[in-house]
Amino acid sequence: MKTVLSLAAVAALFFAVHNARAVEDPPAAHLQLVEVEQQTPYLESFAGVTAGTATTSIIRRVSQAGTSSQAYAQFDNHNGDGSRASFPLEVDESDTYGLSAALVKGPNFGVVQLFIDGRQIGETYDLYNATVTVPPPVALGPLALSEGKHILTMKVVGKNDASTDFLGGIDLLVLDSQAAPQPTPTAVATAEVGAPVPATLALTVAQAAFGAFTPGVAKEYTTTSAANIVSTAGDAALTVSDPGKLANGTRALRQPLQVQIAPNRWSDPVSNAPSTITLKQAIEADEPLRTGIYSKTLTFTLSTTNP
Repeated sequence: MKTVLSLAAVAALFFAVHNARAVEDPPAAHLQLVEVEQQTPYLESFAGVTAGTATTSIIRRVSQAGTSSQAYAQFDNHNGDGSRASFPLEVDESDTYGLSAALVKGPNFGVVQLFIDGRQIGETYDLYNATVTVPPPVALGPLALSEGKHILTMKVVGKNDASTDFLGGIDLLVLDSQAAPQPTPTAVATAEVGAPVPATLALTVAQAAFGAFTPGVAKEYTTTSAANIVSTAGDAALTVSDPGKLANGTRALRQPLQVQIAPNRWSDPVSNAPSTITLKQAIEADEPLRTGIYSKTLTFTLSTTNP
């Protein structure tokens, strides 16, 4: 394909919109109440020494009115430097749960933290109270749990100055998927937007002139011209017709005109890509020159093999 032209760009904008559909079915709710004192076997650890004597921590089931099953898991602990009580936790359904726990408080209870599989849940809780009591469950925050076995751990990290010891107590762990942050129902739609690109090969070339030739002086005259290329094709090439010789009427110069184009090939579409055309004309010292203008019409062609 050969052309020396400029095509006007035409763009057509179109949309394809598909109907939106809101989320219809909310996820199934999962609720599991875990009586911690019933989760055996208990896993105990102790890491403290008081007044040079090792202190042993024990987990025991203690009867207590007001608890969910009239008993709670008591961590009979006597130091505050990281002693831990762990309980097996069997999760019935994989989900993201909002967790809460009913903690037991008393006059000899310490400050505790809770963990599931080594990850802390909730904050740090001071379990001191003047009398033994079971306050309403405290929210521990959301946590994604897979179905199957997990480990719930209570860690004693200190105590209130008013407390007489470092005990810990937990009655009930609640796993409630509806208490976890729920995704906002959304409507989903797709829209396609686009515009076609017309086939375009556009070329502009500026006029060029050598200036005046001086008779009787051997010289090579040089001038340049600028070309501008617009191409939507996969490749493009800029060529020039046989330049021949500059002529003034019937009189032609002895040496042919030399034309160089750089760059003259493009391997991708381009917009307003510049190219420099260099023209050279040699004049001999004894070459007769006739008054007037020596000129030649050149044809530049922008073409492609991959439209």
